[in-house]
Amino acid sequence: MNDVEQPTGTTDGYCHKCGTWSADARIIAEIHSDAGAGGTVVRYRPCDTDPRPRTPSVSDPRRYPA
Repeated sequence: MNDVEQPTGTTDGYCHKCGTWSADARIIAEIHSDAGAGGTVVRYRPCDTDPRPRTPSVSDPRRYPA
């Protein structure tokens, strides 16, 4: 596959799956951008073990297939 190292560690932030604020959420991805600030994608600990996909909320923007 590729040689990209998976992110490890924890940080505070909103879970990308359920929107819950957590002070020790697990970092699951890092976003790097040449056009501005990057960031991290975090997941709340109970969502880590939940195999169900994320349910979009009414306020989520619509995403159309490319």
